[in-house]
Amino acid sequence: MRTLLGVLVVAVCLAPVAAAAPVATVAPGATGANAASTTDSTGTAVTITVSVVDADGNPVGGANVSVTYDGTMQTTETFSNGKAFFDVPDGADVTVDVSADDLALNRPKTLSNVDSETTVNVTMYPAATAVVTVLTPTDQPIEGANVRLRKDGAVLTSASGETAANGTFVAENVEKGNYTVKVTADGYYSTTQSFVVANRAEKTVTVEPGTVTVNFQTVDGHFDDDRPLNANVELYDGNQFVSNISTGESGQRRVSLDVNTNYRVVVKKSGYERETGVVSVGESDSSVTYAMERTPSLSVEAANSQVVTGQTVRVSVTDEYDEAVPNASVRVDGETVASTDANGEALVQVESTGTVDIVATVDDLEASTTVEGVAPSTDPGTTTSDATTTAMTTDAPTTGTTTDAATTPPDDGPGGLPTPGFGSVAALAAVALSVLALARRRD
Repeated sequence: MRTLLGVLVVAVCLAPVAAAAPVATVAPGATGANAASTTDSTGTAVTITVSVVDADGNPVGGANVSVTYDGTMQTTETFSNGKAFFDVPDGADVTVDVSADDLALNRPKTLSNVDSETTVNVTMYPAATAVVTVLTPTDQPIEGANVRLRKDGAVLTSASGETAANGTFVAENVEKGNYTVKVTADGYYSTTQSFVVANRAEKTVTVEPGTVTVNFQTVDGHFDDDRPLNANVELYDGNQFVSNISTGESGQRRVSLDVNTNYRVVVKKSGYERETGVVSVGESDSSVTYAMERTPSLSVEAANSQVVTGQTVRVSVTDEYDEAVPNASVRVDGETVASTDANGEALVQVESTGTVDIVATVDDLEASTTVEGVAPSTDPGTTTSDATTTAMTTDAPTTGTTTDAATTPPDDGPGGLPTPGFGSVAALAAVALSVLALARRRD
């Protein structure tokens, strides 16, 4: 009795633990680490049924099936009835791929936003190999030709690539059936042909060379009217130099280039930023335009070369197109003293004599000029005629000067009255002669 009671107590204690333990769900056919079951963080999952048959509709057992979603992969094998089962998170985007001995599947199946139980039907075909050889009209193999196989109108990613040095491209483990092959090679017109792939099928494709005309145009992109530029255009096929052309005063030049070829382009002009790009030449005439802009730069000018100390001088800052530069920082002898206004101008006060450095900066651009500081004249009747003071609103410098000669007032006669016809010296001479004549009479 005590033993039975002890067993009952242990069972009661272990019951909550057993109820709390999770139970893993393993889809039929899944084993070990490849168990085809998962749930999302909320525990919600939907079931995908993959049904695999051959070209005659017979189920394929033992096929390897994988499903991929959100960076996670599950794998398992089909039962003898050709089916496999997977639990995936609700709303997942899923890719299903299948492989089997002697059978091929050209393209995986894709499912978007799986939110309910879904069946994916997969038909596999006997595996075959396609060998495509690309030749010139003189039966020379072409290396690097692009080959694309299509079945049922769809490009096969796994059956596309480039030819080897012997001009061949081999696509293994593709579905048996009717295909089209499109071949494109640098300097040759593309061609598309049909053939049947069964077991091992070989197809030879001959392509024809050709050229088209490409019009290169170079303009100054700073202006709305696309002003033509005489620039040099360098063409490269890969790293191999092809040609160097000049667009001339019209800014245009027509060139004959190989069809279906990508050219690397470098456009140069002195004083302008270099432009680079790639021109993909097709099978018809075309045109390409390169808009260039001058190399960024600053210029600063002072309205006067000499400035009286304590006075100001107007400085103007312009860019590479001689256009006003607002908000440029202006420094004098290393100290920021002003910023340019909307017209690119600023007043700078000169505090010292001798050479004064004026520097303008915008971002990483800098330009400088110098003026000469001149001390004010110590002669109260004169000022230094070459030194000027400039107002912001005056286009020409305003110069204040005083003449060296004094202004002579008109001669006055006796009593301060003007003497008609005589200057002051003549009047004094007349008085002296009168005194002398009076003295002689007395004698």
